[in-house]
Amino acid sequence: MKWRNRSLRRRLVISLLIPLLVVSSLMLLEVRSNAINSTNQAFDRALLSSALAIADRVVLIGGKIEVDVPYVALEMLTSAAEDRVFYQVSTAQGEFITGYEDLPPVPEKFLPLREEPVFYDAVYNGETVRIGALSRYVASVRKATRFHVLVAETMGTRTRLSEDILASAAARQILLIVIAAMIVWFGIGQGLKPLARLEEALNRRSPSDLRPILHDVPIEVRHLVGAINQLFGRLENSLKTMQRFTADAAHQLRTPLAALRTQAELGQREKDPEKIHQIMDTIAASTRQTSHLANQLLASARAAPEGLAGRPFDKIDLCEITRAVTGSKVPVAIERGIDLGYEGITDPAWIMGDATLIEELLKNLVHNALTYCPSGSAVTVRLEQNTAKNKVILTVEDNGPGIPVEHRKDVFKRFYRINDARYDEGCGLGLSIVKEIAARHETKVKLTQPKEHSGCIFSISFDMAPLDERKEI
Repeated sequence: MKWRNRSLRRRLVISLLIPLLVVSSLMLLEVRSNAINSTNQAFDRALLSSALAIADRVVLIGGKIEVDVPYVALEMLTSAAEDRVFYQVSTAQGEFITGYEDLPPVPEKFLPLREEPVFYDAVYNGETVRIGALSRYVASVRKATRFHVLVAETMGTRTRLSEDILASAAARQILLIVIAAMIVWFGIGQGLKPLARLEEALNRRSPSDLRPILHDVPIEVRHLVGAINQLFGRLENSLKTMQRFTADAAHQLRTPLAALRTQAELGQREKDPEKIHQIMDTIAASTRQTSHLANQLLASARAAPEGLAGRPFDKIDLCEITRAVTGSKVPVAIERGIDLGYEGITDPAWIMGDATLIEELLKNLVHNALTYCPSGSAVTVRLEQNTAKNKVILTVEDNGPGIPVEHRKDVFKRFYRINDARYDEGCGLGLSIVKEIAARHETKVKLTQPKEHSGCIFSISFDMAPLDERKEI
């Protein structure tokens, strides 16, 4: 199991235990050092006592140092343990007097010995020993000289005592870590109970219940709950879009599909080739209209404010899009005998928007103009830049029959159609799509006519992208 897939409780406990173990290890190292120092201090006093007892028995007779070693002093070191004790008495010049001649000498860093005793560790006969050394004067009537006393003791008792102290401290540390882990384990369980209650509440919800989560949760997960609420909001908008699309498609496609079926059945029964050709023409026209209706329904779903296309806007060149869409419609305009052209700026016009939706907006405006204008008309797509107001104005102008005054306030409604033979080709969605796309870009589409029944002018004003967004990437 990968680390990131483990339970949160386990991860938190391990995250606590690792630094706690590191700190405990450092503390045990300090305890070990203190235990060794404390043990040495206690046992070194006994070494010093033995060395002083031997030094007190050193005398100078006839110019020669003699020693009466008090073995009782040495027995004090070994009476309570199995450690062995060694001693040595020598002159300051290193001349051996008595004891164990091969005892490790005093390290050079302690030489020359003074009145203060010194203690050091060494190896003697394959064992680690602790040695205490001191220097004293002995004098007679005619002479005075300095001598050294060394007392060594094996370190078995010292080592066992320091190990006992360390083991006791380690046991306490382990117990503390175990208790801390248990407290954290159960404490985290208590802390996660609000999340468990939140889980139960979400499990009780129906798939269609996308209301925001209003449960009281810890501060640490409020951002997560906020993100889930935002996701719920987007899902709800997507569901509304799909429901609207489904309802519109069911309502609008039922009639043309039924008509197609009827025409097809008539064609199957008809024997006259001329009538069959007429029926096929009718089916072809109905198919084109139904296909156009389906495309408009899809475009309407994408353009809806609550639609799936609610992604962040990008920096786009409105001039490039406008010229490309206008150029793509030229063959249709030539076929219908309409003069379609582009006027305005040729430099990049940067705005923040959705390129796909802007293309759909312009295609609908140009398509409407080419559909409802008679042969010989002129349609002009114009793009102007108002630097003073930081705006880019897109205009589609034609000199066709225009829209009657009584219908102008309703032409932007969904599925609104004018009861006129000239407008039979439409499905009532084109201008509503234009309006919704404009609203998505926080602007409006404006319809004007120079005079009654003398063409239409649709204009949309877009905010220019900020200067830093207009820089080329």
